[in-house]
Amino acid sequence: MAKKIVAICGSERKNSYNQYLINFIKQKTIASFQLHSLPIDKLPFLTNSPTTHQLIEINYVKQNITEADGLIIATPEINGGAPANIKNLIDWCSLESGLLTNKPIMLLGASLGLTGTILAQRSLRYVLTYPSINAKLTHQTECFVANAKDKFSSTGELIDAPTQKIVIDLINEFKALIK
Repeated sequence: MAKKIVAICGSERKNSYNQYLINFIKQKTIASFQLHSLPIDKLPFLTNSPTTHQLIEINYVKQNITEADGLIIATPEINGGAPANIKNLIDWCSLESGLLTNKPIMLLGASLGLTGTILAQRSLRYVLTYPSINAKLTHQTECFVANAKDKFSSTGELIDAPTQKIVIDLINEFKALIK
């Protein structure tokens, strides 16, 4: 039976390399994952008094994460860290005790720079393994796609063989983490 996986892309850009990574994962896991991309662009920033409309969006996101066997987070890097929308999602989830506890999470990311998303993923690892959250993260295989424009075709296909191998190794680690 296919595992329900929620994929989150930290970039809202139309031709996002991080979305392209998610698309590649979806192609490679069609038999084992039921992968659902969860947009987080309408998720309000954390507040003590969300409106009724905002609560609907918050509950929708939390419900999808609750029902998922695992999460994939594809993050860009902005000024040496993860984008605010991903941190905001984690903050909302942390308000519901245990929502992310032991939840298998695959981290990966792509950027145009030379170091990929090393710092963004490091900041997310710190937050996601914080004792009150305590998610289960992939850690043996790390995927920091640097110089992303050279690794993807003009149509968004991952064409770099070494990067493909890293992503497939990461998928295999994630599958083992879910079991």
